[in-house]
Order: sequence, then C-alpha cells, then structure tokens
Amino acid sequence: VFTIPAATRAQLVSNPASITQILPSATPLDVALKRNLTGGSCQFTPSAAWTFYAQYSHDAENGHRPLGTTLNDETNVMELPEPVDYRTHDVKAGVEYAAGKFAFQAGYAGSFFTDEHKALYWDNPFNTTDAIGSGAHGQIALYPDNHAQSLNFAGAWNLSKSTRLMVSVSPEWLRQNAPFLPFTVNTAVVGVPALPATSLNGRKTTVATNITLTSHPLARLSLNAHYRDYDYINNTPSLFFSNYVYTDRQLDNLARQSLPYGFNQQNIGTSASWLLHTGESITASYEFVDLQRQHRDVAESLEHTGSLTFDANPKKWFSFRSTYQHSERNPQAYVLNLELYPQGHNPPVPDGWEMSDEAARVRNKGSALLQVDASDRLSFSASYDNTQDHYQDSLYGLLSYRALNSSVDATYQLYNGISLFADYAYERYKNDQRARQYSASNNSSNNDWESYIGDAIHTGSAGISFSLRHGVTVDTFYSLSLAKGQIDNRILGNPSLPGFLVTTAQDWPETSNRFHQLTGAVRYRLASNLFSRVEYRWERYDRTDFQIQNMTPDMVLYDSKMGTSLFLGADVPSYQVHIVSATLEYRF
Repeated sequence: VFTIPAATRAQLVSNPASITQILPSATPLDVALKRNLTGGSCQFTPSAAWTFYAQYSHDAENGHRPLGTTLNDETNVMELPEPVDYRTHDVKAGVEYAAGKFAFQAGYAGSFFTDEHKALYWDNPFNTTDAIGSGAHGQIALYPDNHAQSLNFAGAWNLSKSTRLMVSVSPEWLRQNAPFLPFTVNTAVVGVPALPATSLNGRKTTVATNITLTSHPLARLSLNAHYRDYDYINNTPSLFFSNYVYTDRQLDNLARQSLPYGFNQQNIGTSASWLLHTGESITASYEFVDLQRQHRDVAESLEHTGSLTFDANPKKWFSFRSTYQHSERNPQAYVLNLELYPQGHNPPVPDGWEMSDEAARVRNKGSALLQVDASDRLSFSASYDNTQDHYQDSLYGLLSYRALNSSVDATYQLYNGISLFADYAYERYKNDQRARQYSASNNSSNNDWESYIGDAIHTGSAGISFSLRHGVTVDTFYSLSLAKGQIDNRILGNPSLPGFLVTTAQDWPETSNRFHQLTGAVRYRLASNLFSRVEYRWERYDRTDFQIQNMTPDMVLYDSKMGTSLFLGADVPSYQVHIVSATLEYRF
C-alpha cells in the first residue's frame, strides 16, 4: 500500500503544477533487488549401469523494481516501486540405467513459486474523492502463487548393430488458482457486475513425445527418422465478463471473454546422409510440421522444410560444413477470431493484417562453418549464418525479417605454456513493418505508414593464458561489445488529402551501448585434490537511449499531457564496477 501525505495530496489536487515545488524536497529511493540462491545436489552410482540423482534449490528475491500503472484512462500514469518478495523451490530427482543394448532414464521435477505480496494499492496524488470517471485510488494484482510438476521417461534400444530406437515422453502439469481482486476500488462506480468466478482455476498440461530411429544399412549410408508431438492442453475455464471497469475509472460497457489458448504441434522428418569419399558427405533432410491452435485466427497451419548439407573433412586438420534450408509455412485459412468480444465492438483492423506467428511465411537460410588447424600451434575457425523471412500474404504487421551472424576466432600457442586467442563476431537484424493509424470514423489506407528497424552488434575479444612453475596459471582477457539500433519511419499516404492522421511518423535518434570487460585470474594447485582461484574483473557500460535517458518524476517539459502523472525516474545508467572473487575447490 502506497499512500501520500494528506497535505501534499491536497496541494496537488488544487494545483497540479505545484509538483515542481514539491519534488525537490522528496527523498530519493534506491530501487534495487537482492537475490539469494541456495542449492545442493547428490549423485549416487552403485554400479557402472545405475545412477541416481537428487537436486534442490531455493531462490529468494527481495526488494523493489519500477512498475508502470495507470488510472482514469491514462490521465494519471503512476510509476511505482513494485514490492518484490518471491520464493521459488525447485526439486529434481531421477534414475538412469545403461547396459548392453538398452538404456533408460526417469525423473521428476517440481517448481513451486510463492509471492508474499498479492496486490498493489496506491493513492492517486491528483484526486482525493472517488467519482465516476476519476478514481482516487488504484489496485492491481501481482504475480500469483503457482506450481509446475513434470515427469520424464526416455529409453533407447539397439535393435541391431546398425539400428537404434530412442523414445521419450515428458508430461507436465501447471496450476494457478489465486483469488480474483474486485473489478475496482472506485466506490463511486455503480452497477458493477459480479465476477464470473472467485478465482481463475488455471489448469494447463503439456505432453512432449519424441521418437527417433537411426540406422546405417550400408557402410556409406546413414538414415534418420523422427516424430515429435507437443500438446499444450489448456483446461482453464473460459469466463464471460458481461462488463468491467477499466483503469478504476468507469464501466466500459463492453463484454469480454477469457480464452484458454492451446495448441498441438506434430513434427515428422527424415534425413539421409551419403558418404561421397573419405571425409566428404552430403545430407538431405525433410520435415513436415502440422500446427493446430485453439482460439486463434489460424486454426491449422502446415509447414514444409527441406535442407541440404555438405560436409568435408578430407584431412584431420581441416573441416568445412555448409547448409541451405528452405521452408514454407501455409495457414489453411486466416479468419479473424472474434471470441474475445462475444457481443461485438471488435477493434477495426485493415484487410491483410496478420499476426507474424500465424501468417504465411517463406524462409531461406544458409550457413557455413570452417575449422582449420594450420599447425600444432595455430587453429582458426569462421562461421556465417543468414536467415531471410518473407511474409508474402501480409499487407500489414511484419512484412520481412533478415538476420545475419558471422564470426572468426583464432588461437595461437606462442610457446609451451603460453597461448594467445582472439575472436570477433558481427550480428545484424532488420525487419520491415507496416501499420495504419485510424480513428473510429476514419480507417483509410491513406493513413498507412511503415517502419524499418535495424540493429547491429560488434563483439571482439582477445586474451593470453600462460602457465608458470609450481602449478600456477594466469589468464587475462579483454572484450568489447558495441550495439547500435535505428528506427526509420515513412509515411505512405498523401498528407494533403482530407482526414490525414499520420503526424508522428519520423526517424528516431540512434540508440547505442558499449560494454567493456577486462578480466585477470590466477589459478594455483595447492595440493593434488585442492585448487584455488583468485579473479579480478572490471566492467564498464555506456548507453545512449533517447527513450529513457531523460526520464524524471515530472515529465511535463517533454510532454504537456503528463501534468497529472508521476514517474520514479528510475534508470540503469552508465556505470563501471570492480569485482574481486576467490574460489576454493576440493575434488574427491
């Protein structure tokens, strides 16, 4: 519960602009979190064939973090320090057996989460009296207590000298049944309907089944076939809300229906690998995916994926792999799902607007990996990966996505006991999106606009490791990561035509961040079974981000509509930190 002194509240109600005089005398709050993780594990091997294991961990998280809230239809935006007091218990146990032609494993896993704070209640600094359309208080639910429990079973059989069958089944049960809060704490709102239930009674079950068959019928031929079924079963009741109160303001006069989303995905695939020459092989594979959804715009989609891989390893010191993959995902029918609003009033969307995870998509992907041991002292590797996604039937939403990842690294042994290494990686991500700005009376294509979003990341590192006498090893390492992001927008319509609404489509300033890390460590073997390590690490983080770098409690200077809103001004600023750690390890 967050309250505001009566005198301060009365002053803000009578004169919201006086916030500029009140804030300088406010006491700063350090918004921080602390985590304590305790755990242990045990493994027992009574014989070479049998292994038993058990594991437990307890994770406690305490403190505060910024949480955005809103009252009265965004008239009073409040950023509050959300109280965090979490407890998570994780338990695992299982058994494994392997001997001869047969192997199996079975296990149990459970995760139990509790939140000591069930709800957040706060005063509206700019209103002291409840009224229809203007609440004096707000309340929201925080993360509910929940638990998940799962079993896993897996077995493998050598059916013959050249054929192996592997089967696994993993069911999981997820439960959550925290009581609902009332629709509103605004006492002036009347005619509020009763909740359709006292709690969610959230019940979900997942079942993952995998079957894989591998065989070598010929010396040069390897075959693989697999089947996977993943069932996400949502047995949570679907609740009908005849009306509701939004942002503790007033009744919305809109009926809503909660939907228990679920899906089933089946993958069937096969591959064949043929040994062309010693150290050279080619692999062809195909996979079919049938995805069926509940309460979504696309009830079923089918995807076909084919790939071709070439491997070359003619010498022990040289290896090369290249892969090309092509896939096509086709929804059987895209029909806008209207179940959320069972009595109408669905938001208008333009024809051709489709969710990217359901829309038709063509994907082309190519990758290559090169590894070279040039000598006993020098090794080198390089990789390249390029993904191109095109949503050919989508006129709005995500239109295309491109990703490129490449890296090079090298290791050189300068002298016996002294090694040098360096690596560099480049990542680039781009996507194009189209949207429409509309009002209740104006849904024209003349108000269409597009966004072109790009991110580029450069990461480089280098270091040296050398061993001294008496079991002493020294490692030093430096890395730098530089990321930049850009958002460009383009208006597609004609501003001179009547009803033109797109006035804020503009290119945004570039965002960037840099992360430096310098590490030095000394390892020393104290005895045959006793090892020590002392490490020093320096980190520096620099960030430029127009979206958050100017955040202050009072944002009127940047947006005049924020005169009756308050923010924490919380930030993770640029920083540098020195970390010293010591480790003692005993092996038995």
